[in-house]
Amino acid sequence: MRTVSFTGGGAGKTPVSYGDFELPLHDAMLDRAFECWVHAEDIADAVDYPYAPPSPRHLHRMIDLAARMLPTALAHRRRAGLASAAPHRHLVAAGEPGRSLRLEIEGSGGGEWLIPLDSPAAKGSAEHEVAHVALDGVEFCRLAAGHVPPQEAAAGQVGDREAIRDVLFAAASLSRM
Repeated sequence: MRTVSFTGGGAGKTPVSYGDFELPLHDAMLDRAFECWVHAEDIADAVDYPYAPPSPRHLHRMIDLAARMLPTALAHRRRAGLASAAPHRHLVAAGEPGRSLRLEIEGSGGGEWLIPLDSPAAKGSAEHEVAHVALDGVEFCRLAAGHVPPQEAAAGQVGDREAIRDVLFAAASLSRM
């Protein structure tokens, strides 16, 4: 941590390899904080010790990282034949709006994210929204950690059922990326 703090403003963009993919150092540190919280919660549960989730500000950052990783996770699952290749799916140019799912995270650390469905380089778009999923913040993190089955995760779901299923399963797959 000390070394990173002395490297200047660009250190957060230094790539950190995860084998099959890379994350900027700033995101890798968030990922590590997420892992530490999840493992600490597992240990606390095992010994029946009360353990609170991270502060709303920190939880929001962890949720944001997971939401930003969803389009890539969805593309990986699609290439592996684990996500639907819907007939209405179409690729859009990088940075252009495409079909999107609105991910609404309620409670502590919450917010809304538009998840592009057809291409990880596409831009999420409210005008092209085909589905909406609402989850509690801690529940979403547990889903991303692989601790909650995707079928049981969403509190509210409206719209394209295949898109919803694909995004929930992509979220659960983040624990294995």
